[in-house]
Amino acid sequence: MKKLLLVLLLLVVGCSVAGKDVNAFKGHVTEVKVGGLEVDCSSAVKDGEGTDTEEGWPCLVLVPHDTPVHTNDGENIEMDAFREQAREEKLLKIRVQLVESTEITEDPESRKVTAEEITVLE
Repeated sequence: MKKLLLVLLLLVVGCSVAGKDVNAFKGHVTEVKVGGLEVDCSSAVKDGEGTDTEEGWPCLVLVPHDTPVHTNDGENIEMDAFREQAREEKLLKIRVQLVESTEITEDPESRKVTAEEITVLE
């Protein structure tokens, strides 16, 4: 009985320590690249959307040309206009909705994600 209790306790602790999958995050665009953006995703690395940190973990966000982009008010923005705005405006804040939920960690491979939708927050 004690062994069963110990196994269950370890299982519960292990599940609570495991990372969380993220399906969206907020961050500032730090660089516009061919086919994508570099976005500060420190909030996702450090436990999900909304957590402010100072580590500066960048995500490479792949942005297919047909990815919808809109403002916080719902106004659509053409991809070319968005990319130009991201190039010109320092630290443009966006929300990136991901194609699939993923665990974003300090591992560089986990920080390569694909955008399903982008919302310009500022």
